[in-house]
Amino acid sequence: MKIVEFEKDGSGQRIERMKILEFDGAKEWKPSRPQETGVSLDTRLAVPAALSTGLKMHVLDLGKLRLDKNLIVAHSTIATPREPNPPGQLIDIPMSGYLIEHSDGNILYDTGCHPDWSGPNGRWPSRLQELFPVVSGEECFLPSRLDALGIAPNQIRHVVLSHLHCDHAGCVEYFKKSQIIVHEDEFSSALTRVAVRDQSTAYAPKDLETWSRLDLNWRLIGRTEPDQTIADGVRLLNFGSGHSYGMLGLSVKLRSEPGVLLVSDACYTAENFGPPIRQPGINLDSIGTARTLQRIAALAHETRAQVWFGHDAAQFNQVRKSSEGWYE
Repeated sequence: MKIVEFEKDGSGQRIERMKILEFDGAKEWKPSRPQETGVSLDTRLAVPAALSTGLKMHVLDLGKLRLDKNLIVAHSTIATPREPNPPGQLIDIPMSGYLIEHSDGNILYDTGCHPDWSGPNGRWPSRLQELFPVVSGEECFLPSRLDALGIAPNQIRHVVLSHLHCDHAGCVEYFKKSQIIVHEDEFSSALTRVAVRDQSTAYAPKDLETWSRLDLNWRLIGRTEPDQTIADGVRLLNFGSGHSYGMLGLSVKLRSEPGVLLVSDACYTAENFGPPIRQPGINLDSIGTARTLQRIAALAHETRAQVWFGHDAAQFNQVRKSSEGWYE
């Protein structure tokens, strides 16, 4: 994997990349700061000409959630006669998004949670605020991360949503000029859960109610629809049901091996991935989850790609973030 790092030019001056375009979306998007974009190439990595797609992938740190580990890895805490009341374990897990700059149009994978997630009038129901509080600053929300890169919402061609839970699809409303790609089963089921006022899910009703009032450009991926290339080097993966009603992933081919499989909550962590597979605590379809994990393992073996999990703190700590550089 080739890493490009930001640096200043020889005079120590900042180098501007692009100015943000004005956005006319649901909420004002402030002008951006210029981005340092002088680059230092790692010439130790050979770049095969045949794989030159010209894409850059930025890893967006969208903050952290604090929650019980049993929700990530089922049965992490188990009572026994010797220890009938074992202590629970609160952990912090990362939220992430991925911006792929591409000559065919920029692609965003997942949007994190809405900046107004909390409080009495927050986007999230009180139950979700209690179970999964966000423990990070304003700089981690998607508007701030894109702003720092000098990218406006109307510069994103495709927004691919792994699923519609509150920590992955909270900022959909900003992308009024993008094609928003989501699994059809996820879309219809999420709307149904909100319509019947089901408070037991990880969907934020206020998010979905906001989207329904806007003229957004949705593209629904059918249950039996095959994987498909959406841009040179970027392939949409139709995982189907498992963690939620319909999961989508991305395979990103980089100019230096290995590429990456972005799988979001189809697999939370390396501990879930195994072997052996350990089911997550939040899980709609355990058989679908196991099938998807087996498929991800086969894809990784076939393509020699790395699997980037949805909420693995140890792995995410090792990844180059957008404030530090990019992958190509």
